[in-house]
Amino acid sequence: MLPPAVRIVRRTTELMGEELLQPTSQFVKAQGINHHYLDWGNPTAPPLLLLHAVGLCASTWNRAARSLSADFHVMCFDQRGHGDTESTDQNLTFHQMGEDLAEVIRLMGFEGVDTVGHSLGGMATMIADSLQPGIIGRSVLIESRVGPPPASAPSQDLQERARRARLKRSIWESREAMYEAYRNRPVFKRWTEEVFADFIEGGTRLLPDGRAELKCNPEVEAAFYGQRDGVNDAVYIERLTGQYLLLLGDYPTGQKPEDVGVQNFLKTVAGSRVKAMGCGTHFIPMEYPDLILSEIRGFLGNVASENE
Repeated sequence: MLPPAVRIVRRTTELMGEELLQPTSQFVKAQGINHHYLDWGNPTAPPLLLLHAVGLCASTWNRAARSLSADFHVMCFDQRGHGDTESTDQNLTFHQMGEDLAEVIRLMGFEGVDTVGHSLGGMATMIADSLQPGIIGRSVLIESRVGPPPASAPSQDLQERARRARLKRSIWESREAMYEAYRNRPVFKRWTEEVFADFIEGGTRLLPDGRAELKCNPEVEAAFYGQRDGVNDAVYIERLTGQYLLLLGDYPTGQKPEDVGVQNFLKTVAGSRVKAMGCGTHFIPMEYPDLILSEIRGFLGNVASENE
């Protein structure tokens, strides 16, 4: 049996005696591949797209999506190379992620859409906005770097992350085994049980023999870490037309409001805001999901009511 937190199996799960709202899996073809997303219903409400970080998947947004679906048509996307989006060994670049998102939005008729993006998800949002001005309305960026690495970040930090990513084990004897191996690692130990369970379930596929395989190949994760410092953020930031709120965790090597890149972002992007959360690591949405949900709601407001 899976540990209790992992047994949040979809469609039949109950919490506090009430059946949980569950998403449906959907696909849209863009940029030559099938992009998977979890659709949380409420299609008459304003659309809201949620985008994950490197190495994660759409289901890590489940807790937030379930709540936000009362007011929005929430769709959580698996980005290229992640989750159940069609795998490809080509075009695994930040720019391509932005192109993917821009075409997905265009094909679905969501120009001017609001988004929430964690790390890579936020970067994809900014790139999409720069490529097609007006395609993004408002966006909450969570721990998405804007500008050069902060002065507190060690030299070659991302190259070291890429090296470690390549050492990751991609196939486990079972989800239970992966759960036990991962739960107390520094990256995951602060995550809530619910979000961690969603990651274990949504981030792996079961093989015919019962083993669990990571949906995001470690080489994909390594590829993004390895190229991040070579991305010229300024090229994208100077073209942004959406409204942005940047949320920052509180850890030694993270971005700070006073960093040159953050200050330039605030000066360049009209109406942009930044908030230091005073807690959390780069994975603050997994560690403090309700706090992040409150910030999302505060920034986006009850858009459904406003549009009635």
